[in-house]
Amino acid sequence: MRQRLTDRQLDTWQRLQVVTERLRRRVGADLRGRADLSEAEFTVLAHLVDTGGDARPTTCASAIGWDSSRLAHQLRRLERRGLVERHGGLRDARGSSIVITGSGRSAHRAAVGAHLRAAATWFGDALDDETLAGLDRALRALEEHMRRTDGDGPDDGRPEQYENEEHGR
Repeated sequence: MRQRLTDRQLDTWQRLQVVTERLRRRVGADLRGRADLSEAEFTVLAHLVDTGGDARPTTCASAIGWDSSRLAHQLRRLERRGLVERHGGLRDARGSSIVITGSGRSAHRAAVGAHLRAAATWFGDALDDETLAGLDRALRALEEHMRRTDGDGPDDGRPEQYENEEHGR
């Protein structure tokens, strides 16, 4: 393991940080303006739609690359807005599930077009096929490195806070 980054690595790392943040802000602004959802809210709702409407919090967090505390915070916000609900043990007795509501499905449907337009504008329009293929290879290499270095998921080993929290409305 290297202790220092080369100048090129440091420059690329800093560019990745800046570009990623700018993309998130722009996509988030497009979603907020057109569908009244943040990028994070859309991410959770999209995962729930993709999984048939419900998921265990640990599974959801892992699938979208978040740790459990970040997901727990976002779920509390989505619950307050009536876009998701928590249900005890829909699939088994080991823990709770998060379930998208009818309002959540409607919000997701309203946001899909805005999300795809933002992705096309801020991402797709910028990359030709060769550049996209190179970026895809780089991202896959980073994913594999993280799997080898950290384990299977993004969680930091802390307990599933959302499943264990007292449910307060």
